Amino acid sequence: MTEQEIEKLLKDFTNRLRFEQPLDLSLPADAALYVKGLHGTTDAVGRLRREILFLEGQGVFLFTGQPGSGKSTELHRLRRDLLGRDCKVYYCDLGEWLNLNAPVTLSSFLVALLSSWVDQVGALAGKRTPAERLIDFFTGTKLIPESLKLDAQGGPIKGQIQFALQSDENFRRELETNLKRQLSSIVAQAHRLVAELKLDLCARGERCVLLADSIEKIRGYGDGSDKVYASVQQLFIGEGAALRLPGVHVIYSVAPFLLEQSPQLASALGAGFIANMPSVHVLQQRSRLADPDGIAAVLSLLAARFPRWAEVFSPAQVQRLAEGTGGDLRDFLRAIRVALSDDIAALPVADATVDYALSHISPSPNILAEHVQWLARLDASHDAELGAAIDGLVLQRYLASKHVLAYLNGDTWYAVHPMLRDGIVRRAAALAAAAAVAAAAAPPKPAAA
Repeated sequence: MTEQEIEKLLKDFTNRLRFEQPLDLSLPADAALYVKGLHGTTDAVGRLRREILFLEGQGVFLFTGQPGSGKSTELHRLRRDLLGRDCKVYYCDLGEWLNLNAPVTLSSFLVALLSSWVDQVGALAGKRTPAERLIDFFTGTKLIPESLKLDAQGGPIKGQIQFALQSDENFRRELETNLKRQLSSIVAQAHRLVAELKLDLCARGERCVLLADSIEKIRGYGDGSDKVYASVQQLFIGEGAALRLPGVHVIYSVAPFLLEQSPQLASALGAGFIANMPSVHVLQQRSRLADPDGIAAVLSLLAARFPRWAEVFSPAQVQRLAEGTGGDLRDFLRAIRVALSDDIAALPVADATVDYALSHISPSPNILAEHVQWLARLDASHDAELGAAIDGLVLQRYLASKHVLAYLNGDTWYAVHPMLRDGIVRRAAALAAAAAVAAAAAPPKPAAA
C-alpha cells in the first residue's frame, strides 16, 4: 500500500468513528452503526419499554450507568421503539439547559425540564401554544425573576432561559428564593401545567413519555463537587414527589452514586425497574481475565464503524485497546482516533502506537494518598468498600473521572481503571509498608495502671 493509500485509509477510518454524539436510531445512517448486545444478554431498554407500555397513567423510571457506556444512544433507541407504540416521546437533554458545574435546585430543575419539553413540542395546531402556557405559569407564580422578560410571540424563549440558567448565578438564586416563598403552590401549578399539556398532546389517549437525559453529568469540579453531588441527592431523595409528573411517564438518567447512597430511592419515587448501563463486559465477572464475549462485542462495534479495521490493527492490538479502556465505549473509540493520528508509515500499526493511544486516554495517576488503599481494596474485592471515610460521594467522583469502572455481568461490581491498576497496587503496598515501619519505630505506650 502506498503512502497516499495509507493516508486515505486512515482519514476515512478517523471520520467513521463517531463517538462525540450519541446515535439517533431514528436516522438510518445512525441505525446502521448500532450494535446489539454490547451490554450483555439482559436488554435493559427492552424491559424498560415493556414496563412503560404495561403501566397505565404515570410512572417514574431511573436510567443509570457508567459514563461512556452508551446511555444516551440507548435512550434514543427507547424513543424510537416507543414512537411506534401509541406513544408521544420527547427527548430532553438537560445538559443543554442546566449549569452542570453548579448545585442544582428544584426550581432550576423544574424550569429546565419544563422549558426543554415545551421546546421539543413546538406549536400545536388550533391550540394555545405550549410556550404561552409556560410563560403564563412562570409569570403567574412569579417563579421567574421579573428581570427576564419572556414573550412567546417574540421568538423562541429557549436561548433566554438557557443562558440565564447556565450563566447567571443571581438568576438561579432568585429562582430558588421565589420557589421557597410558595413551594407547595408552585409545584401544584407546575403539575397542573404538565397535566394540561399532556391532554393537549395526547388527545387520542396516547402515552406521554419524557426522556430526561444528562442529569448524571451534574458533577462539579474540585472542592465544589461534593456540594454539587449533595444537591442532586437532595433533589431526588428529598424532593422526589415534585418529580412525579401527572399523566406522564418520565425517565431520569441519573448517576450510579444516587443508588449507592439511597438503595430505596426507586421505591420512594414510585419507580419500578431500574435500567443500568454499565461498561461493556470486557472482563469476566469480578476478575481481571478477558471476557471473550465482551471483546467480540467491541470488535463488532468497530466493524460497524469501519469494516476495514483489520488492515490497520491486528486483533491482538484491538483487544489491548478494549481491555485497556476497560469497556468504556467512548474511550475505546477515542483511543482508536489517537492511534490513527500517529505518524504511521506502514500497516498494521506498531505496538508503540497502541501504547501511546492508551497512555493518552488514561485517567490521571495523581490520586490522594488517603484514597489509594481504598482503591486497592475495591479492586481486590470488586465491591464499593464504602465506610466512614469513603462514602458514595467519593465513589461518584472516581466513577465520573473513570478512575473506577462499574460492571454488571452477574451483580454490580467495580474495578480500578486498567491503566492505573498496577500503580495503585504498588502505592498501596508501599504505604502499608511505611505505616508498618513507623508503627515499629514508635515508642511503646505506657502500660495502664
